[in-house]
Amino acid sequence: MAVFLCHWHLWSDFTPQAGFEHGVRMVGEKAYDLFTTLIWPTGGHHPAVIGFFVLSGFCIHYPFAQRARAGLPLPGWREYFSRRFRRIMPMFWTACVFGLIFVLAESNRPSGDLLLSTHAAGSPGEIAVRFAALAGLYPHEIFAGNYPLITVAVELLMYALYPLVHAQAARGRWLGLGLGFVFLQLVAVWLLQYVTPYWVFNSVLMFGLFWYAGALAAHLYVNRGTVVRGSWLLAVWLAYLALKAAPHFYGITLFKQAAWALVCTFGLLWALRREALHPAAKSRPVVVALRYSGRISYSLYAMHTPAIMLATWGLLSFTGNRDYLVQLAATFTATAALTLLTYYGVERVFYRPRV
Repeated sequence: MAVFLCHWHLWSDFTPQAGFEHGVRMVGEKAYDLFTTLIWPTGGHHPAVIGFFVLSGFCIHYPFAQRARAGLPLPGWREYFSRRFRRIMPMFWTACVFGLIFVLAESNRPSGDLLLSTHAAGSPGEIAVRFAALAGLYPHEIFAGNYPLITVAVELLMYALYPLVHAQAARGRWLGLGLGFVFLQLVAVWLLQYVTPYWVFNSVLMFGLFWYAGALAAHLYVNRGTVVRGSWLLAVWLAYLALKAAPHFYGITLFKQAAWALVCTFGLLWALRREALHPAAKSRPVVVALRYSGRISYSLYAMHTPAIMLATWGLLSFTGNRDYLVQLAATFTATAALTLLTYYGVERVFYRPRV
């Protein structure tokens, strides 16, 4: 939702006209500035994407750690890959199709909008790479109507590599795994001189460390009962903000991203502690709403880019309307509709969680 709200604000590029529209835009700017100040590791990944990879590492490793702790047999890798495939690929391909629909629409009837033409860029080879889910290995920037899907492709690589990670984790080699992922980030820095920084930063070389942090949190929580107090979380967050304010030096982005990943990891362990201390809070309306937003979050992330772009393209191509509030309403409505349509019509058809 954080990624969508940022893009919804940034990509609403119609010029505000009346005083009220300027006020709405100003509120969005202030909220975005506050978000950037408190959370964003400037110059690197979107903070919510880093948080997602931490959470993903936790959620993938957690059931394996639980079963090992209880002495139960682990699920077979065939079942693991089958479930991951059904969880990710139907929705991924659907999002690819809608991205391609936008590319075809903008290409056949150009809107004249620079943002739309940029997002519609994509060669047939790049589109093939996208549909094959190989964008995480393709060292070039791919827009093709839905560029956020590159992070999903990287997540697929992490799923494919997890059996190797698990083999080392089962032997207690967490330190070696951590050093290995740090080494991959150093390799990424070296690669910056040869390939596009966009791909380097959106690759397993970078994301792997965040995913590892989440898996390690699952290991510590299951086997040692490790949780985090609110004061610890606040201390780590303040240390992160201090690092953000430090004078620039080469490589500081890597430290800021790692520090934010640590904040996310501490936040996860803090949330687990709160859940244990206040079990009744699960029934509170705000928690129920957050849980529902979590269930639909993959569909929202996958579909929001083509939804926003198609809605803006439709306004420009068929109505000529450039009203800022109309654009906000149209892009939000299109995103909500497409998210719910694909969540219930695609995602839940192919994958139903056990809990």
